[in-house]
Amino acid sequence: MELRSLGKYRLVSELPGAGESCRVYLVRHEDEPNEERPTYVAKLFQPPRSSVGADAARRQAAFEHEVKMLQSINHPCSPTVHAAGDQDGIPYVVMDRVDGVQLSTLLGHDQETARPRQLTKEVAVYIMGQLADALRHLHGMEFMGDDGPTPLALVHRNLNPTNVMVSRNGDAVLIGFGRSRSAWLPEENDERDAGDLAYMAPERIGGVADQSTDLFAMAVMLWEMLRGERCLAGESDEQTRENITRFDISQASRRVSGLSPKLSEIVRKNLDRDPGRRYSGAYQMLQRLAQSPEAQFAEQSRAALGEAVASMLQRIEAAAG
Repeated sequence: MELRSLGKYRLVSELPGAGESCRVYLVRHEDEPNEERPTYVAKLFQPPRSSVGADAARRQAAFEHEVKMLQSINHPCSPTVHAAGDQDGIPYVVMDRVDGVQLSTLLGHDQETARPRQLTKEVAVYIMGQLADALRHLHGMEFMGDDGPTPLALVHRNLNPTNVMVSRNGDAVLIGFGRSRSAWLPEENDERDAGDLAYMAPERIGGVADQSTDLFAMAVMLWEMLRGERCLAGESDEQTRENITRFDISQASRRVSGLSPKLSEIVRKNLDRDPGRRYSGAYQMLQRLAQSPEAQFAEQSRAALGEAVASMLQRIEAAAG
């Protein structure tokens, strides 16, 4: 029997791009008027039937870990959870819907016929400031262990433009915690190479993700917003790995011209191949962003971003008929 509701939330329509183990739906609360667009989304754990044994256990552990993370995060740039549970044997979580588009859509990454687009320096800094503050919060999270407050050691591990929603109000929301790692995820269910290859730091190839690799992924996104080009992505995984191995931000062809010294420093240091030369944490990155001249135009950038998202949504809706 097809699932139609999750407690007080009714499934309206399925959204694409949820991945192998999950399905995502627009959902409407029973008190929400039918004529209004749904303000919630639900993520359901529905792995493929071919998933058995250790693979099935790993997928379920990752989903349960994601839900636990989402319920624990308290930051405006992270989705708010309204309900979570099990309906007819299907685990689910209900969150706010972001009225907007993925950053990847805004940058033209997910359109085969479109060329990547750049954003203004001011808008890029505005988006990155929101994400850096979210990452500062995530990396600093603690839980109550046997000996008192203990670092959660959270690493998002899948920071990329597909996992950033930007709204018509000019807000940036970080999503995609299904590949994250923390002290709450059993090691036997961890997937070390989880995440988008095109945003992995060099040390992640055959190595382990840490908070420094999250900073590298953030810098790749910033570079792509500023340059209007893909940074490391190749036509194949093999080519992408080669690009990661050969990328050197010190080369003139890799630099971004016209940046303030502070913004140039942020890009250069966090794209350094040596993790020891990157910033010590997301808070330091947030500080440098706030000190950059581009940050002075935050309110104008928020408005410009909202207008760009609204225009993109209009084009998408027009194309859909």
